Amino acid sequence: MAMSSHQENKPASPKPYGGKATRSAQLHKLLTRKSGVTLAQLQKIFGWQPHTARAAISAQRKAGCQIERSDSDRGSVYRVVRADTAA
Repeated sequence: MAMSSHQENKPASPKPYGGKATRSAQLHKLLTRKSGVTLAQLQKIFGWQPHTARAAISAQRKAGCQIERSDSDRGSVYRVVRADTAA
């Protein structure tokens, strides 16, 4: 079938974002848990090396989150103490 002259080939409209949360958002969610998150957990969840996990935590700090580190029998535990949402 031939297309009539008033029909045009329109590019597909962009789909609204509805996929998985970004790694940054996933990390933030883990950091806001009452129990926090350890480097070992981040390595297992994301497949990161320890230095990558620490860099991602540092990026959260730069984004305005106050993150505390405490030592436990599980290793260093990181958790958000306060998050500044105003940018």
